[in-house]
Amino acid sequence: MLELRARWTLVTGASSGLGEEMARSIARDQGGHVLVVARRRERLEALCEELRSRYGVQAAFIVADLSRPEDVERVFTEATRERDIHGVILNAGVAYWGDALKLEWNEFQSMLNTNVTSLVRLSTLFARHLVERGTRGGLMFVSSVAGFIPVPYQAAYSGTKAFVTSYGQALTQELRPQGVSVTVFAPGGISTEMLDRTGLSNRFKSGDLGMMSATDCAAHAVRAFIHRKELYVPGLLNQTLTFAARLLPRGFLAQRTAAMYRPER
Repeated sequence: MLELRARWTLVTGASSGLGEEMARSIARDQGGHVLVVARRRERLEALCEELRSRYGVQAAFIVADLSRPEDVERVFTEATRERDIHGVILNAGVAYWGDALKLEWNEFQSMLNTNVTSLVRLSTLFARHLVERGTRGGLMFVSSVAGFIPVPYQAAYSGTKAFVTSYGQALTQELRPQGVSVTVFAPGGISTEMLDRTGLSNRFKSGDLGMMSATDCAAHAVRAFIHRKELYVPGLLNQTLTFAARLLPRGFLAQRTAAMYRPER
């Protein structure tokens, strides 16, 4: 198991939603120190104050935009300057819902940088850090059920998550002999601000079949992380869906998801 008590875990995308709840879970349930990363300073300050006062752990933050390569480098430098990082949860992500041809190039580049490039760079830097320290730390990549299925009208997003899943599972085999675990966590729908920002909250609502609260999802995520699971999909419906995705023709899956995700004209 991955022991987080009194050790530092870094969580990206932690100003709201799943990242925020994972930080809470690590502090509350594991007694771990938390270093949170996101763009919104006020939210990070409030979260750190809450974690320190409620749970008696150490908490710190780094304000960074992970779509910017210079910020990615700075996160690693600042995180490791005065701390021994033991766990790294790469959760930051950007989504888009709509016609692929209407996605502006700068929006796509921002998504690619956040969802893929920053994850590869940070995981490389922190994996080296963990291997050099030799304390059997762990990484977790937050992917999505969308990474198993081609999702029309979320074509770019599902493509980035397919990369995250494949990269994470491959990296698992490379790092395991060196004592570092890699967990790919692939949830389905979560009731978060990201759903609101994309407009999908009008299509998929909290309480719908397959939807999960950020708090419940975070509990699954942290449990998978400390048990060093290689791949974990929370929820029976999501597990059934990803299993079926391995058996059914991808063209059929794309047709079915297109019907679910097609925007109203």
